[in-house]
Amino acid sequence: MKIQVDRNIHIELLVPAFAERLYTLTNQNRVYLKQWLAWLDLVKTFEDTETFIETAVHQHNHNQATTFAIIYHDKLVGLAGFNHFDYQHNLGAIGYWLCASCNGKGVMTRVVEKLLEYGFVENRLNKIEIRCAQQNVKSRAIPERLGFTYEATLRQCEWLYDKYVDHAIYSLLASEYKPSKRPDC
Repeated sequence: MKIQVDRNIHIELLVPAFAERLYTLTNQNRVYLKQWLAWLDLVKTFEDTETFIETAVHQHNHNQATTFAIIYHDKLVGLAGFNHFDYQHNLGAIGYWLCASCNGKGVMTRVVEKLLEYGFVENRLNKIEIRCAQQNVKSRAIPERLGFTYEATLRQCEWLYDKYVDHAIYSLLASEYKPSKRPDC
C-alpha cells in the first residue's frame, strides 16, 4: 500500500523490503532518537529490525496496528502510523519518528494529516490520540498544529533509559476533523 502525501512525500506500508534501509537509518540517528524513544536498545542488530518489521506486518494483517515508511525525496526518513487500533471503541493511536536531517521541514505534519484521513475516512475511527513525552516540544507541536485537544498528562508513565518521563495526551474526534486544504501534489 502506497499513499501519496504530496509531490515529495509518500508513505508505504512497512514490509521486509525496507529492512536494510530502516536498520541503516536507525543506526545513523540512534543518538538523536534516543532522546525520546525507549525502544532503541531493543533494536541493536539487523535481525532485530527484521523482527520488528515482521511484527508490524503481522499487526497490520490482523487489524491491530499499521506502520508506514515515510519516503521523502525518494529516501526513507522515518516511520509513522497507528500503534494500535481499538475497533470496539473506534479508537486509534498515532506514533511517529523522523530522522534528524528532516526535522523542521513540515514532513511529519503532512504525514500525520494523511494519517488522520486514513483513520477517520478509511477506517471510520471516532477518536485518534497522539501521546508523546511532555518535554518533547517538537513532537507535541504536531498535534497542537493540527487542532488536537490536549487532554491530560500521564505522570511518570515511561522509563526512558535513566529516568521516568511524563506523557502529554492529545486527541481529535471525528466530529472535529477537518481535511487538509493543502493540495496533495
